[in-house]
Amino acid sequence: MAEVAGMSARHWHRIFTAAFGETLPALVKRVRMQQAVALLTEGIPIHEVAGRCGYPNVSSFTRAFRHMVGVTPAEYRTGGAHVDLNVARITDDPRRYLVRDVERETTRCIAIRHRGSFFTIDRTFHDLRVWLLAHGLALDTCEMYGVYLSDPSRTDTADLESLACVSVPDDFSPELRPLSPDAPTPQWYFLRAGRYAALTHEGAYADMPSSYAWLFGCWLPASGRTLTDDPVVEHYLSPTQSAPTAVRTDLLLPLAAA
Repeated sequence: MAEVAGMSARHWHRIFTAAFGETLPALVKRVRMQQAVALLTEGIPIHEVAGRCGYPNVSSFTRAFRHMVGVTPAEYRTGGAHVDLNVARITDDPRRYLVRDVERETTRCIAIRHRGSFFTIDRTFHDLRVWLLAHGLALDTCEMYGVYLSDPSRTDTADLESLACVSVPDDFSPELRPLSPDAPTPQWYFLRAGRYAALTHEGAYADMPSSYAWLFGCWLPASGRTLTDDPVVEHYLSPTQSAPTAVRTDLLLPLAAA
């Protein structure tokens, strides 16, 4: 990979780590585990999950999964956050989780548009990280948001649209041009001011559909609140966590005035 990039291995490694915030082996392992969690949530057999995620056998996959997640794949499948969320949906319990009513100010962001599965928006955040670094701003000094413009229940996965966004200082006003002819073009985006219903999702991104199903199917009808036509926003509170089940994300539903 260093040769393809036209660099020495040592310099390439340093630049890669600076651009993406982690080493290549750490990135590969994290992405494999994120994929594994998603497949386990879907009920895919463990031996098949191991093969799809690049492990030669179930034993090596189980060791790697336990090291990063803290439990075996089988234990996660039967006791992960998605299990409790599904119970909350089945029992139709609107008070199972704390949903806060928050007031937010307008947030000025740089954004790059993402098309396709919401679960692959991290690739677009990588593009955004490189663009910000080229303009002297480190992504880990900014707040990260995902803005989801499409309804996944009514839109084909290939046609889903979203925005990878980071908040930027008021004095940060670069020219919004791509870094190369084939690179994505950034844009300004302003997160709406106003009231939001906020649920802190603790666990894997793969479990988020269950959180949304509970919010829309259980909490919202019982709350008496009305949503505006603005998009749903995710505020990533711990995007650099290594374990896929350790991340914390605020799911923000835009509320109409009470």
